[in-house]
Amino acid sequence: MGIIAWPFGKLLWLCYEIISNYGWALFLFSLLIKLIMLPSSCKQQLSMAKTQKLGPKLEQLKKKYANNKEKLNEATMELYNQENVNPMGSCLPMVLTMVILFAVAEVVYAPLSYISGLPKEKIESAQTVVYDVYTVSSAVKSYTQSEDGANTATVAGLTAEGRDIYEVLTEIKADSSKGKALQDYSDERLRELSDILTSNPGIDEYFTNPEKVSQRLLAGGDSTRLQLLIMSASQDYPAIFDPEVTEFCSEFDYIFLGVNLGRYPSWNSILVLIPIVSLVLQLAITVLSQYYSKKNGGVVQKGAMGAMLYISPLISFWIAFSFPAGIGIYWIFQSILSLLQTVLLNLYYNPKRVERLLAKAESKAKRKPSLYQMALEQQRSQGSNQTLKEGPDGEEPKLSRAEKKEAQRLTLNEARRRYSEKYGDGEILEDTKAPDQSDGDDAVLEEARRRYAEKYGDAPKQ
Repeated sequence: MGIIAWPFGKLLWLCYEIISNYGWALFLFSLLIKLIMLPSSCKQQLSMAKTQKLGPKLEQLKKKYANNKEKLNEATMELYNQENVNPMGSCLPMVLTMVILFAVAEVVYAPLSYISGLPKEKIESAQTVVYDVYTVSSAVKSYTQSEDGANTATVAGLTAEGRDIYEVLTEIKADSSKGKALQDYSDERLRELSDILTSNPGIDEYFTNPEKVSQRLLAGGDSTRLQLLIMSASQDYPAIFDPEVTEFCSEFDYIFLGVNLGRYPSWNSILVLIPIVSLVLQLAITVLSQYYSKKNGGVVQKGAMGAMLYISPLISFWIAFSFPAGIGIYWIFQSILSLLQTVLLNLYYNPKRVERLLAKAESKAKRKPSLYQMALEQQRSQGSNQTLKEGPDGEEPKLSRAEKKEAQRLTLNEARRRYSEKYGDGEILEDTKAPDQSDGDDAVLEEARRRYAEKYGDAPKQ
């Protein structure tokens, strides 16, 4: 994700350079992303309009082939092919939206990496300090002098008792039942960390306070997620970081409308409004899209498909609750802009304009078939040619008389089927005659070939 996040990080950095507030930079970034994807959104709108236009025909096919799903799928694909509609055309913008969302999440997690311009080694050193201080602070908190474990230890309490913090850490490390987290630390590193604990009063209690230090940011170990903790810890304990890191964190405006964008929403804080607002906006987009679909003559999704439309708002709620507030704010901005875009695009692409655009597209010269159309034609042609196998070097296969008769029978049946489906005169009567029967039906075969050639322009292969 880092490779994908890098260009978005640079774009967000540019937005921050212009506005100097991370929250408003996210809004400008959201607006630029919408403008970049506008051509794709316009194509999607036309594609949806073409699909909606097919709504009544699709409903007829569902009724006609209610008991034959295989036939329904074939007829639906044939209809899409005839109308030059790609049913997967609307998926690409959705995929791009999710890719951008998780790329932005990476940028929000790691403002030092993507926006600060600080050397990588100083950023990684700061991340290591945060994680190591948290680890030893947790170890000290679990250290007790009584057998029942009633007394929770603190650096201040142990120091008041005359205990040396370095000796405490080495004692914890030596205790296999308590010191598993410290096993990988050298004695020299424990000495450095004990000095940090003693020279920064209260830092151990700070790092073990879930209201100050989010456990969700620490879940990934020593990673870029810790940069959000660096942003907050540098305000209270600047001496534990490199001066350049502290300077950037003090100047970086990570507060938006009084909200620290690095904190996680929870039910007992004002930040709970972020996922709630995100949910409401996504529901509004879903309802509005359904309204315009019905207004423009499309089919309003019901049942399972209709229920699927309301999963997106729930996913939006989950995203806003599972990531830092900055992601939720970005998603809210995206939802507001999407709501506005939905209204404007439906006003611009009204039914009359859509009819003109679609008619203009159909009047153009025949274009090269799309990959979707080519795949469909290939799938359809396999039905009549599946018994033929190429000879060596791509030569025409040499068939026995029985094989030729079987190929002719398949060709005749295919011609009858397509003619009957196209023009509706008569039932599809398949020829079940065995290959070794007489040629009494040759006249019927020739007549089918002639009518096939008149309607489709090329006689079927024998």
